[in-house]
Amino acid sequence: ISPRELSADHGAALPTPTSLFVSCVAWSDKGVMSVNLDLPSEALYGADTNNLLSPHLMSVGRGRHGGDVGLAVAGSFLLWTDLYLLLHLLNRRCSAEWNCRTITALHGALSASLCLISAVIVGPWPFSYVGEKSTEFHTVIMVISLGYFLFDFLWCLYMRTEGPVMLAHHVVSLLGLAYVLYQGRYGSELTAVMGASECTNPLLQLRWFMKEAGHYTGRKALLVDYLFVSLFLAARLGAGSVFHYVCQTSPKLNLIIKAGGQAFYIISVIFGIQLCMFFYRKYLKKKRSKREN
Repeated sequence: ISPRELSADHGAALPTPTSLFVSCVAWSDKGVMSVNLDLPSEALYGADTNNLLSPHLMSVGRGRHGGDVGLAVAGSFLLWTDLYLLLHLLNRRCSAEWNCRTITALHGALSASLCLISAVIVGPWPFSYVGEKSTEFHTVIMVISLGYFLFDFLWCLYMRTEGPVMLAHHVVSLLGLAYVLYQGRYGSELTAVMGASECTNPLLQLRWFMKEAGHYTGRKALLVDYLFVSLFLAARLGAGSVFHYVCQTSPKLNLIIKAGGQAFYIISVIFGIQLCMFFYRKYLKKKRSKREN
């Protein structure tokens, strides 16, 4: 997609103060394809701002990318693996888990940001765009994240650092991403769910880093825990519950997508209960005991 073609089709001037620049890398059958979207708002939404998205960004589905997606995912997996190995080489003083969690925090921040941009700025709005074809931006986000989850799942299996609930979370994420990429549909729903789940990840890793460095004490620990629990409940069990209802009641979603969404939501509820119990035991129960004494 070139800015010149978009300008000719939509009659929009290039670039304006409201332009959006998104640079991403995808794989084509001829090698690496750089996709630059330097789009004014008119090119994204058309002359009528009520339109969800320009047809240029709606064209990606199974037919267009087909056999290229597997190569793109493999490249994403190698990229995350190489990044971890490079960090492990340059940061030998820290443990393997420290370096892996650094990569996890980086992916969480990147994935959450891209998903937010997709839903709020680029569009379409996931609460109203249900059961439709994935956009190019959705595809890029899912390729990046599927490569990361492959790396992290294999790392967790090798190091044996995670319990069954977290491993189940990884399996559901892997299967969901792979299925949606293969279908070329439901990218709006999956990126919305992924954005809500990954937005809390940097705080979770920060909490672990503070523990390892001996700084997880007093008000600093309380602040991080409070922000993490609040954001988790608001994103996954607040907005997430509303979005879960929208998806489960939509006639456009097939049983596989609904079952995957149900499994992911149940895992989120389990995590939410565990977090509430942790926060109650660590802070509220102790505070009540001090008052009684």
